[in-house]
Amino acid sequence: MRPAVSIVALTLALAACIGPPYPRGDIERLYPQPPRPELRSIDIDGRPLRVAVMPGRADGTPLFFIHGSPGDWTAWARYLDSTALAGSGTRYAFDRPGFGGSMPGAVITDLQQQADHIAAAMRVLEPQRPTVLVGHSLGGPLVAWIALRHAEQVCGGVMVAGSLAPALEAPRWYNRLAASWLGRWLAPDEMQWSNDEMLPLQSELMRLDAAWPSLHRPLIAIQGERDELVDPRTADYVEQRAPAAWLRVERVADQGHFVLWQQPQRVTDAINALPCAAAPG
Repeated sequence: MRPAVSIVALTLALAACIGPPYPRGDIERLYPQPPRPELRSIDIDGRPLRVAVMPGRADGTPLFFIHGSPGDWTAWARYLDSTALAGSGTRYAFDRPGFGGSMPGAVITDLQQQADHIAAAMRVLEPQRPTVLVGHSLGGPLVAWIALRHAEQVCGGVMVAGSLAPALEAPRWYNRLAASWLGRWLAPDEMQWSNDEMLPLQSELMRLDAAWPSLHRPLIAIQGERDELVDPRTADYVEQRAPAAWLRVERVADQGHFVLWQQPQRVTDAINALPCAAAPG
């Protein structure tokens, strides 16, 4: 591939990752009318972790949302105030370590370590009750790791277009180009941080591969069949690796990586389908 073509292709690839179709802006712009979430910063082992907190029903199940790479809590803005989740408890959306207000640039590429970090914040925010986890893209394997390593904190989870299959997550040409001096010069900071997560992702997922058989919390995997960023065959992989009693896979025709914003009802239906997320009577 010629250098000029590579630069154009890299720019298009980065644009596809950095420009997902969800609203951006500050709290007032995202929520012109109350209720509005509160932004908090929690200290976890000396690192600040920012979280948006939207109050919910006192008797409802808390929900935790984990964004992909790159991104921040605003990826879940319309889920925090969704009337389809009106039966839930408090809703929380994190800025993952290294993004947004959680020490930008200081990414945690070890997914087990990152999952432990988020689980520690969950214990601070909801010390008494198991919760529902929802993760998109790189948030998918984090949902899985938390369910596996901190099962007592989890009553169920939804993985949307989750990066889960080791064989399908090898670094791509644009990841390697982005790691070069040219890519570092061209790419925005948050895409560089995202690329730092993508390069070791395959080896990280191989560790998760060995842990799937020990799953004993209900998970739902939603996968678009036209996803250009996470191979649709990921649905087949996770269906084969996770215990059938604890996993349900939903394949979505004519949808890509951004199914959570293009078909939010499908995601909220999956959340509400988890037995522990059912709205109180």
